Amino acid sequence: MLLSFYTVLNKNKLMTDFTRLNYLIKLLIGLILLPALVACDNGIELNPEPIHTVRVETVSKTNPISQRRFVGRVDAISTVDLSFQVSGRLIKLPLQEGKVISKGNLIAALDSNDYQLAIQQAQAQFNLAKLDVTRKRNLFKSGSLPKALLDEAETSIKLRQVALKTAQRNLSYTRITAPFDALISQRLIDNYTNVAAHQAIVRIQALNELRVRINIPENMIKLLDKKDNFKAVAVFKDRPKQHFPLVYREHITEAGSVAQTYEVIFGLSRKHNQHVLSGMTVGVIIESKSATQAINVSIPISAIDYDEQGKARVWLFDSQTNTVSSQTVTLGAINQDKISILSGLKAENQIVTAGAHLLRQGMTVQRFTSF
Repeated sequence: MLLSFYTVLNKNKLMTDFTRLNYLIKLLIGLILLPALVACDNGIELNPEPIHTVRVETVSKTNPISQRRFVGRVDAISTVDLSFQVSGRLIKLPLQEGKVISKGNLIAALDSNDYQLAIQQAQAQFNLAKLDVTRKRNLFKSGSLPKALLDEAETSIKLRQVALKTAQRNLSYTRITAPFDALISQRLIDNYTNVAAHQAIVRIQALNELRVRINIPENMIKLLDKKDNFKAVAVFKDRPKQHFPLVYREHITEAGSVAQTYEVIFGLSRKHNQHVLSGMTVGVIIESKSATQAINVSIPISAIDYDEQGKARVWLFDSQTNTVSSQTVTLGAINQDKISILSGLKAENQIVTAGAHLLRQGMTVQRFTSF
């Protein structure tokens, strides 16, 4: 009986200690949570997420090929190295470099004495062969000469005639005349020099038109399919306010090995450009004449982000709420640090151009203004 009473007393004591301990634990938890509960009651968020600062840019309309500027190089329509077709001693080379010469005017001449003597010799041999064939024809008619000897004489006169024409032609080869109105670009040999056949004597350039060469990127090649849809003008540094029309002539269909661009050649009239020389640089402006050409938008490459499915997107900035939202876009061609957007954006959209990978849907951000 007494043992049972002590057992119950100890049990009640243990329960009292446990209850007291449980009360102390709850009190401690309450004291810890009290500031948080007070903060929540006052509308204050505990440990708020930091607001990211983002750079925002307004999308503007662009047309990559509506107007583009290039640096071109001026060339002559044709550059020719003239030479004699026979050898001899150069005795006439009166022209100065940089001078203009009309078509048919003399450019250079060789000493022609030896070639004139060759003509006289060929003429004498031809005359002798002609007398010989006349005599043998008469003998053949009288039956005094075999047919074989007459054939030999007629063949000889033909050979003498060819030799005479060759000598006359070689004499004409001792003079070089301008094949067209030309600019003397460079003399390649001095006067009174013995020259060999086909040795270059002088370099000339045609004057009827100039050529302007530029290199365009691959996304502009489509312009060349319809040449009436664009116009090109040349601008020189010494006359920046004057535009000279260019006419498309041809283009090279193989890309350059370094820049992967294509060379396009335009024609430039020499009118008002008499002092423009081959090798000069010139600015070239190409403008699209198509008013209905599709207008794209172009944005910095840094604005492009990708979602979980690998689709390209950008982050639109709402200036009213200072929040961002994702927008799927279709990418176009890259031009330096810009990329064209074929669909998904329109002009006046505001997009985040830096730190896009840190954003999420509906996230609050603040716009970067200045350092």
